[in-house]
Amino acid sequence: MKLKSILCTAAVGLLFVTSVGHAMDVGILAPSDKQMRAEVYYEEYERDIQQGYSFGSGSFAFPQEENRLVARVTFNPQPFWGVSLEVGGTDSDGSEDIAPMFGIGAHMVLFEQGGFYTSAFGRMTWTTGIEYKEHYVVTNGASYLDETWQRDEAYLEYGFGVQLGYEWQPCSSARITGYAGAMASFLDDTKSEERLSGSYFIEGMDAPVSFNEKDSSVDMEEDHVAQMFVGVEMALLPLDGGVRVEGRFYDRTSLSASVFFNF
Repeated sequence: MKLKSILCTAAVGLLFVTSVGHAMDVGILAPSDKQMRAEVYYEEYERDIQQGYSFGSGSFAFPQEENRLVARVTFNPQPFWGVSLEVGGTDSDGSEDIAPMFGIGAHMVLFEQGGFYTSAFGRMTWTTGIEYKEHYVVTNGASYLDETWQRDEAYLEYGFGVQLGYEWQPCSSARITGYAGAMASFLDDTKSEERLSGSYFIEGMDAPVSFNEKDSSVDMEEDHVAQMFVGVEMALLPLDGGVRVEGRFYDRTSLSASVFFNF
């Protein structure tokens, strides 16, 4: 009994003392005799993205920060495998509006004994319609520069990994599940373009000059492929609903929290 308590305590502690970094929420992938699971999770994350422009050479890393609110439904035709669908919105730091996000996933339980389990999983999310825009006006007497910078983004994110977990039922009305694992994540930008437009006037000119530069494509990819994650879930029985918290770990912060029901 003491070992079980230590494992659960360690999982919760890791969530709050470790520097973390990855986007995609994994969720719990334990064996289940329920055919459906519905949950809503809120996610805050930061990660480093490598980007390179179509002009020039080389690339550099920049932090990407997003807040997400997502609804996920998981179907479990059998206790040891299931598929999931997601729909939600993501608010990228500095973006104009909330962008839609869609996701699919699948998992299979490879081993289960005495409350312990091992699952393999795959996830894919598509985020589209992210728009950043900055407007600058610089004046000096009659001279001025009026400039607008805009960036449009859409990307696919893939994740594959293994989850290890332990289910503990301390009493007839509660269940606690701790889980952890490792995964690889990949970013594939389906649209990443920047453009510059505006006008300028220098005192002495006959008229202002307008400009609209050609779109520049930007290649984006995940800076760190390998990731770790850890989470804990607390359910009330026989309602079989509760809360879950999770973190993805590497060198930047990524946390999510959810409420769920199993049917």
